[in-house]
Amino acid sequence: MDTKRVKTSIIILTKNNGATIGKVLQQISAQEVKDHFEIIIVDSGSSDDTIDRISRYDVKLYTIPPFDFGHGKTRNIASGYATGDYFVYLSADAIPAGKHWLKNLVNKLADEEVGATFGRQLPHEDAPVMERFFIMKNYPPTTDTYSISDFNMNAFFSNVNSAIKRSVWNRIKFKESLIISEDYDWAKSAQEAGYKIKYVPDAAVYHSHNYGLKQVFKRYFDSGASFSQMGLKPDVLKNGIHYFFEEMRYVGRENFFKIPYAICYDLFKLLGYLAGARHKWIPIFIKKHLSMHAYYWKN
Repeated sequence: MDTKRVKTSIIILTKNNGATIGKVLQQISAQEVKDHFEIIIVDSGSSDDTIDRISRYDVKLYTIPPFDFGHGKTRNIASGYATGDYFVYLSADAIPAGKHWLKNLVNKLADEEVGATFGRQLPHEDAPVMERFFIMKNYPPTTDTYSISDFNMNAFFSNVNSAIKRSVWNRIKFKESLIISEDYDWAKSAQEAGYKIKYVPDAAVYHSHNYGLKQVFKRYFDSGASFSQMGLKPDVLKNGIHYFFEEMRYVGRENFFKIPYAICYDLFKLLGYLAGARHKWIPIFIKKHLSMHAYYWKN
């Protein structure tokens, strides 16, 4: 790969992603683009075959100890290794859906007013019905300029599948103190600085989770904690009621008997979020059990 003329740096963080990273890198290698790109991977202590699978591809691999990982911190570290004009952030389990994913994601960055883009997410075939609804609802097949004022507790600029100009990242780094949601916080700061953020539905990746009730509680506990850290207090009940009833109709059309579990699922999301938003009142040793990122909560 000719690194002297790299236009785009694709940045991926890994830890025990052996089941997906090969598929991700295979799809990246198949991209049809005119400009050269590089792949930057930072691994934080994989103990499975992730490193072996990565070694089969032309990438720049860096490693850090597990205790040094942080969503904002590690992305800033990885971005410091990058040489491209554009930084593409891709989750290690987000599989590009076509050969034009990369081209479509970065094309709009040629506009001087656009500081970043983010692409569509598509659910895997085995994704639970609630997860499919969440993704289809919040990452639609339409295009528009994203606005932070449109916040509705579910959809926002996501580093699962995003692109940022190097010049903008140089000015606005990811906040390293947040447990998660460094992408939402970054988008808020970028828009306040006057940059536009474009949603690009034709730059899609397959990405979904099969969370159980315990996992979804933990995920939303972290979400609530991060929004508390940002000093944001969205009205989750007001924003969530319409979503909830629309989701129940969707679930009912697929399988009426799944509605009770879907109600429990959303209840665990809400309870997790509310607990996380009040995390300051919870002892650290308990937060470690409530969070999906126990390493974050240090004594």
